[in-house]
Amino acid sequence: MIRSYYIKKISKFSAAICFAALVTSCQGTDTTEKEAASTAEGYCLPAQLAKNIKLADVTPATENNHIQLTGRVMSNPEKYYRFVPLLDGVVSKVNFSLGDYVKEGTVLLEIRSPELSSLNAELRTAQAQLKLAQRQLSATQEMFEDGVASERELIEAQQDVEMAKHEITKVQENLGIYGGSLERGVLIIRAPFSGHIVSKNIVGGQQIEAGDEPLFSVSDLEEVWVMANVYAGNLSSVKQGMEVEVSALSYPDQKFKGKIDRLANTFDTDERVLKARISIQNRDLLLKPEMFVNVSVTQDNLAKDDEQERLLSFPAKAMILANSKHQVVVYRDSCNFDIVQLNLVYQTANAVMVKEGLKEGDKVVTENHLLIYNQIQN
Repeated sequence: MIRSYYIKKISKFSAAICFAALVTSCQGTDTTEKEAASTAEGYCLPAQLAKNIKLADVTPATENNHIQLTGRVMSNPEKYYRFVPLLDGVVSKVNFSLGDYVKEGTVLLEIRSPELSSLNAELRTAQAQLKLAQRQLSATQEMFEDGVASERELIEAQQDVEMAKHEITKVQENLGIYGGSLERGVLIIRAPFSGHIVSKNIVGGQQIEAGDEPLFSVSDLEEVWVMANVYAGNLSSVKQGMEVEVSALSYPDQKFKGKIDRLANTFDTDERVLKARISIQNRDLLLKPEMFVNVSVTQDNLAKDDEQERLLSFPAKAMILANSKHQVVVYRDSCNFDIVQLNLVYQTANAVMVKEGLKEGDKVVTENHLLIYNQIQN
């Protein structure tokens, strides 16, 4: 009986130990599964952020052989003239209005200045000396032909004429520094080439000082430049010599054709873009300086036809540039995101075109994506 009693006790104790071990084992398994699930879920959007998240679909790209850029019209600096006064005086006459077309050599301004007095005196003296030297040369030439004057005297008379001419040229060069010529004691400013008056800051009778703001500007608008903004994602695709079409909101049905003449080698520090210069023939004067335009760059060699069909597009604002790499945050669900590194085919102001890394129907985060990116990275 006693032996049977101890056997039963031992059996119950063993059973209790087994049960305790089983419970402990089950609890350990449950904890491990919870930890694994948490690791798999990773970062989850907070409820408030999940409500405000904005997404965009990855879609097939259209018009893949064109890159759309923005730009601004400007005057051709080689055919642009600004008159800045380099002396004090009074504008006695103004012969133009803003927007006028002026021909080369047209008198635009007449300026009176005390500073011109000495130059005027030097010019009159040099002109008088020239007349005297020319008369002396003529007389010496006749005497030399008659055998009365020597060859040396003839050479000296010729030298006197040349010296007088040199003095006149020197005075005229000094006047050229002021931007005009001296006539009747007045500085005459003429149009350096044919063009339009694109700015005017002067009226008759106005006093001027050396170094003032430009009094007027003349520009030949029959050829203008368009400075297009080339984004970092376009650098491998936009090249010098490519054909472009320029359009403006003012003329929605008209295209202006041109070619990229020059591509800058450094980024614009303010706009963080590379500037492409495009020369446009503007004989109808439709394009005006400072007008904003759209530029479509033809990419004949961008990709083969079968490759173009595979290009995908998404909004440019979804792009993240980190560690010199282009990346996007792809949304799967509120606890499942992918960070995808991309090789851009080309980029416009509003869209990015890629060939690999994404698939049609993917959703990319367009707002608060930097916050999500940083949380995932951490």
